[in-house]
Amino acid sequence: MNNYYGKYLVLLPIFVLIQVLILNEIFFFTYINPYLYLTLIISLPLRTSKWYILFYAFSIGFLIDLFGGSLGFHSTATVLIAFIKTTISKITIPYSILEDNDEITLNKIGSKSFVIFSLLIILIHSTIIFGLEHLNFNLQILAKIIASSFTTLALILILEILNFSKK
Repeated sequence: MNNYYGKYLVLLPIFVLIQVLILNEIFFFTYINPYLYLTLIISLPLRTSKWYILFYAFSIGFLIDLFGGSLGFHSTATVLIAFIKTTISKITIPYSILEDNDEITLNKIGSKSFVIFSLLIILIHSTIIFGLEHLNFNLQILAKIIASSFTTLALILILEILNFSKK
């Protein structure tokens, strides 16, 4: 498990820089803002200690908030999805398919389980981000949540496929 700690600590600044310098600057059709950094929280092994995953999620969110100029929206959303990740995994991932230290990947849990698991986490994250950002809920915000969630899912799936083909 300790090798995962180091790996994810190294990946943290890379994904934060990609998010802040590239993805936050690109608004597709003014509605879509993908959040690629969610792949770090999604892929963490389920048996990761609770304190680590919560601290890690807060660190990601805090850095995105700090460099992106938001007021704690990302920190709130990432801590919440880190907190409910285990519950969502019990609903969407087949029982005993993962070993204790297995990362949650497309190859390990299968495409159907991975897409459902990831999409639920991404939808919750996007709903919290845009809900806090606008403090309102209407059809336009719903469209923004759905469009950003599916774009984020597509990017995460592309990353997973590239990661799998590299191995």
